[in-house]
Amino acid sequence: MPVSMPQSAPLFSSPDAAAIVGQIDRDGYAAIGDFVSPEDLATAQDFVRREVAANGGNYLDFKGADRLDGTFLRSLSSDPAFVALCRGIYEQSTGRPAPDVGFYQVLRCLSGRLARANSLTFHYDSYALTALIPIIMPDHGTPGDLLIIPNTRRVRSSYAGNLVDKILLDNALSQHVLRMLYARQSPLIRHIRLVPGTLYLFYGYRTIHTNEECDEDAIRSTALFHFADPHAASGLKRLLRQN
Repeated sequence: MPVSMPQSAPLFSSPDAAAIVGQIDRDGYAAIGDFVSPEDLATAQDFVRREVAANGGNYLDFKGADRLDGTFLRSLSSDPAFVALCRGIYEQSTGRPAPDVGFYQVLRCLSGRLARANSLTFHYDSYALTALIPIIMPDHGTPGDLLIIPNTRRVRSSYAGNLVDKILLDNALSQHVLRMLYARQSPLIRHIRLVPGTLYLFYGYRTIHTNEECDEDAIRSTALFHFADPHAASGLKRLLRQN
C-alpha cells in the first residue's frame, strides 16, 4: 500500500522517512499517492504532449529544470518538503548525514520509433536514491511498468567496484538473460504499475531496473530525480569522464 502523505507539517519527520525506508527495504520501493495535485499534473501532461508533438511524436528528454517553465517540475527540486524527504530517506537508509548536493533531474518522454531503443535496458543508477513521478502512462498496449530486481548489491567502497558491477550488467549476455526472464514473466522481476502523480522511491544504485517499452503511438513520460552519488569524489571517475 502507498505510504500516506503527512498532512500536519510541511516537512517530513524522521519517523516518516524511517517508515518509507522500511517499505523500500521490504518491497523494493515505496509509493506516495497523490503527491502531485491534479492541476499541476494536468499542466505537466499538457507540456509533455506539446513537446512530443513538436518533436514529430518521437522520444525526447529534458535534463535539468531550465526548460520546464510553467510546470511543477521547474521548482520541485528546491521544494523544502521534497528535499527534506529525500535527505531523510538517505540518512535513515545509510546512517550517515546526507551530502549537501542537489538533484540530477531528467524528464523522459518515451514515444515514437525510438521507444523500443530506450526500453528494457536493465541498469544500476549512479545515485543512491531515485525518486520517480509518472506524468503520462500509456492508455493502450503495453502499460509501461517499472521493472525492478530490488536491492541486489551494497554501496561499493570504491568507484572501481561499482564499475565492475556495471560492466557485468551492461553487456549483451546479461541483457539477453534478463530480457528472457522478463518475457517468461519471472517472479524475480517485479512489475510496478505506475500511476501518474504518485511519487515512487527506490534505491537506484542498488536496484537493477528498467522500463517496459510502449507502443509507438503512445506516450510514457516520467520525471526522475536522482540524489547523492556515492562516488562523486572519486578521482578514477573524474579521470574516466575526461577521456
